[in-house]
Amino acid sequence: MSLDKNILNRYNQGNASEEERSTVESWFDQYHGERPLSDQEVLDMLNSLDKKIFPVSERKSIPWNRIVAVAASLILVLTISYYWMKSKSNNNIEDQLALYEAPKSSSPIIVLENNQEYNIDSLHAGDTLSVGKYFITKLEDGEIKYILDPTTTEIVYNTVRTKAGSTASLMLSDGSRVWLNVNSEIKYPINFSSDTREVQLKGEGYFEVEHQEHELRRIPFYVRGSTHTIAVLGTKFNVDFTKSNVTALVDGKVSIAKGDLNDQVRDLDFNVTLLPNQVYSEGRVSYSDNILQYLDWKEGYFSLSNRTLGSVVQKISAWYGIKVIVDDSIKNSLLYGRINRKKSLKEVLSLISDAIPLTYEFDKNVLYLKKATQP
Repeated sequence: MSLDKNILNRYNQGNASEEERSTVESWFDQYHGERPLSDQEVLDMLNSLDKKIFPVSERKSIPWNRIVAVAASLILVLTISYYWMKSKSNNNIEDQLALYEAPKSSSPIIVLENNQEYNIDSLHAGDTLSVGKYFITKLEDGEIKYILDPTTTEIVYNTVRTKAGSTASLMLSDGSRVWLNVNSEIKYPINFSSDTREVQLKGEGYFEVEHQEHELRRIPFYVRGSTHTIAVLGTKFNVDFTKSNVTALVDGKVSIAKGDLNDQVRDLDFNVTLLPNQVYSEGRVSYSDNILQYLDWKEGYFSLSNRTLGSVVQKISAWYGIKVIVDDSIKNSLLYGRINRKKSLKEVLSLISDAIPLTYEFDKNVLYLKKATQP
């Protein structure tokens, strides 16, 4: 087998066609010395064969429009996948939120001095419960009232306790009225002494205290909490002895002192005084343009007006019985308006999201609220 010199030269220069390269390489493989090759020809052929054995990869040119098409398809697939996963996740969260409906009213409990408990809802309007030397009756509006033997001087304490989803109202022996918010408790004597009136409160309550005198001297009224005591002389106010320790005065005048239940009232320093439309919170007194917003729970709604998301969520958490944690980036965002407490948690959060775009995450029965971001 012989080989054209011109083909060999083109092979050495890398300009041979595919067919010519195949011919040269086949010839070299089968070469048995039909003619002697010069040293230079052998070296040149070996250099060409090195390129065959260890080929240098050359990039093939891909049309730009094909690259764009492939990229667009990839983006489309990723986008659809993202929204599908997000939709699936959101649907799962929406399903969980839907489980938290407006709490069905759970009966508040009245605890007698012997620790015997009664469901207040088991009493119908007009029913009367006979308890030793006094009676407990339920009025048409659901309020609890005591009927006492006027000869009784013994101080007997009862307690009314509410749970998640329940509120209660009570008329004390002096005619003062108390409304309890959810998860709250008031301990009170069924008959006050002649020189002082004192009740103990856990949670949140609204008071309308009746003016009372004995021998031309006003009888003070004290609301005792675990860290604060309120001295009252005939007034209307809301007090929240939960984490916030907020007192909002609607009418009249109150004084506030720090001290726990072990302290005697006479030893307390009532160095803070509130006038109508003033609020005591975190050791400071401020004026409120809308003092009635602090009574929102009593009227059956969540007041959002000029309140931060963080403070509103505390109310929502207590009402629906779920722990809610708000991200710091939106905790101080202000809200306005009000929402009926009969709505489900899903509906409440949807309305809030109209003002502050939110995302929800559940983890171990804790709801996390975070700022919504665009994908």
